[in-house]
Amino acid sequence: MSRPVTYGARLRELARQRGPAEALRVLRADGSEEALGWDALDALVDRVARVLAGHGTGQGDVVAYGLPNGVAHVALTLAVWRLGATTMVLDPRLPEEAAAAMKDRARARLRIGTAPGQGDLGIAALMAAAGASEGAPVADAVSCPGKIVLSGGSTGLPKMMCDDQPFTRIPGASWGKVAPALGFRTDQTQLVLGALSHNAPLTWAQNGLFEGNRVILMERFEPLRALEAIDRFGVGFVMAVPTMLVRMLDHLEESGASLGSLHSLYHTAAPCPDWLKAAWIDRLSAERVFEMYGSGENTGQTVISGTEWLSHRGSVGRGFETDIRIKDTAGRLLPPGQSGEIFMRPHSAAGRSNYVGPDAPPPRRDAEGFQSIGDMGRLDAEGYLYLDGRCDDVINTGAVKVHPERIEAALLAHPEVADAVVFGIEDRDWGQKVVACIVPKPGTDPDPSEIAAFLSGRLAPAEVPKVMQLCASLPRDGFGKIRRKAMVRDFTEV
Repeated sequence: MSRPVTYGARLRELARQRGPAEALRVLRADGSEEALGWDALDALVDRVARVLAGHGTGQGDVVAYGLPNGVAHVALTLAVWRLGATTMVLDPRLPEEAAAAMKDRARARLRIGTAPGQGDLGIAALMAAAGASEGAPVADAVSCPGKIVLSGGSTGLPKMMCDDQPFTRIPGASWGKVAPALGFRTDQTQLVLGALSHNAPLTWAQNGLFEGNRVILMERFEPLRALEAIDRFGVGFVMAVPTMLVRMLDHLEESGASLGSLHSLYHTAAPCPDWLKAAWIDRLSAERVFEMYGSGENTGQTVISGTEWLSHRGSVGRGFETDIRIKDTAGRLLPPGQSGEIFMRPHSAAGRSNYVGPDAPPPRRDAEGFQSIGDMGRLDAEGYLYLDGRCDDVINTGAVKVHPERIEAALLAHPEVADAVVFGIEDRDWGQKVVACIVPKPGTDPDPSEIAAFLSGRLAPAEVPKVMQLCASLPRDGFGKIRRKAMVRDFTEV
């Protein structure tokens, strides 16, 4: 087996081996494209690293930045790791005050902003300085940790998490055994749809480069262009979230894409409606559809193939190198079939993350090391896990507990609904009433009463929203996630 190496050392090796062969291509939102070879990417990373070092960044320092997808994001990340420093990627839409507060919480050496006056250095100024930088190749140092991952933030600043492991990987096994179980291969072309300000797209993009993959990166997700890119570039692996899958399915016929090169459509981040997953299995075949359930805390994961899913419809799979328990509110173990809080324990504790920084909460772990992040679910007799939503998202309406994800899945099956989010608001009569904010598909004007009738054949009476509002868009982030608590706070009934 090869020895572990840093991301910077691996890039250097690939640059020597492959020279100008294409490593990265960015599909910009304006329709243009930018491509870099392995040697050009390595040289750019050196230049950026020299600029960062000139601003005092070295091994053990934290660099925070909130940037859109692009060459600058990829190169800056690799430059931070080349110096042995730690990345903390922020949502580029984070308000300036909050971004500055995150820098302070992480005790970051630098914060890179998208514009002059944001942070300690604007990305345009950094890249201009990098373009003029000359010097010897920068020595690759080992980061520990490699990155600070952010989670939550619905009621305040995001929580910070990191592990205590040296940030190195083994070529051919950059993410252990789980990546091959999801159809990930080395020396392939992969498409990155999500925002690199989120851990999963960042991880898969950088692991792809580490494994010698040509990475096609979309500056902004566009479903039609994504489908066309799969055929045009011979993409073998793509990661998506359910909201992306819905939009791609809507444009599939229009695109004319065969998707013949695609050997793995992998989805994660949110529960996938059964009808949506079945539609993609029908289009691609079960052998090419994969799913993983996990978290930034690295509490463990489940994996399921499309073939398994067909015989365990609705499941997110069995524990992959992970043990799972379901507990009630009193902490008692629940038998198969009963829903409760999910507790997971990976077979190896190495790489498990902990919350860090001021006011960091302790992890919710039991005496045997099983940890919960607040998700609910149930196991069947064979150990397959089924998700029931977040503990703090459950809506208690008329003494009935309702899971918003189930209602959203039913709404997305309606032919005139493009997107939807469901949450509960306080109500004098019901305790909480179910609210749905709905984005219509282009060219449609759905009638809420007709939607209610559609849902009544698919949901229990308590689950049918009592309020349905049509809106132009939903405030999803670059990875398709939405903050329900913020929606509740900002909701105004009309």
